[in-house]
Amino acid sequence: MKEKSFHFQGLNLAYYDYGQPETAKSFSSSNDVDSSKSSKTAESHPLSKIQSQVSSPNSPASPESLQPLILFAHANGYSAQCYRFYQEALAKNYRVLALDFAGHGKSESTLNFKTWFFFRDQILALLNQELQSGQKAIGIGHSLGGASTLLASQKSPELFAKAIVMDPVVLGWRITSLAKFIDSPLARGARKRRRSFQSIELVRRAFSKFPAFANWDSEIWEDYLSTCLRPTGKGKEVELCCDPKVEAKIFSLASFRVMRKYHSITAEVQVAIPEKYEVCSPRLARLITKKNKKSSVTVWKDATHFFPFENKARTLSWIESKLV
Repeated sequence: MKEKSFHFQGLNLAYYDYGQPETAKSFSSSNDVDSSKSSKTAESHPLSKIQSQVSSPNSPASPESLQPLILFAHANGYSAQCYRFYQEALAKNYRVLALDFAGHGKSESTLNFKTWFFFRDQILALLNQELQSGQKAIGIGHSLGGASTLLASQKSPELFAKAIVMDPVVLGWRITSLAKFIDSPLARGARKRRRSFQSIELVRRAFSKFPAFANWDSEIWEDYLSTCLRPTGKGKEVELCCDPKVEAKIFSLASFRVMRKYHSITAEVQVAIPEKYEVCSPRLARLITKKNKKSSVTVWKDATHFFPFENKARTLSWIESKLV
């Protein structure tokens, strides 16, 4: 995996590139050594159907022959590398990119944005830079990342093979209307959040007692600590990479302009939401999937908004099932 960056509206944004999948490399290598042997191996390989669609190195690629790349988009206040477990698993078969949104992870920060289209456009800018001519992307996103992926697929459906979203923030008309007059509880909570802490160990002890973090997978919890906080240079002191002001502003930007876009999504969309929903009801999930027959909605019992962090085995299995 390589850490890279690109420029977006005057900001330097970080992203992670897992490179070409191991399976593609192994097929290419065996083809060079023994074409008859590689042909036999490819036929029995579980990914032979995918790999057979990829052009040989000596022939020009056609749009139909290019395997989609995967682009991961994270939740508000978190980072691309909080989803490292999924990225590494999927990178065995796909080229995977993972973006740190502006103000998150290792990307530069700003408060100069007015709608969630700001995050949608970061996804589109990276795809336009990385996609080959005719190649498509599979967008995978959680929460803010899921909503931004949906908005990107609505604006530029030609760039997407499908979108796979985990509890995307798709607020209905009533909540959006109320947000115009009543401050969002999530925004209020973010504004009250402190940014710096005496040490990472203090964060480890304190945050693990919060309900939002109580049931996290231990590996993903460690990824959060190492990629969502950074040293300040003052002894052992650390600070949140995402300024609470940025997090609060994102939470406060409920918009009718954004809501209208969800009505016109035509790309294939695979959605998973918890039965006890907070940010995307089953009705709204059906709204974003109704225009494509391949789309579907999965509702999980005993799950929370943070299910990608709490049950990684079930979540990965679901993602893999929707890649087919």
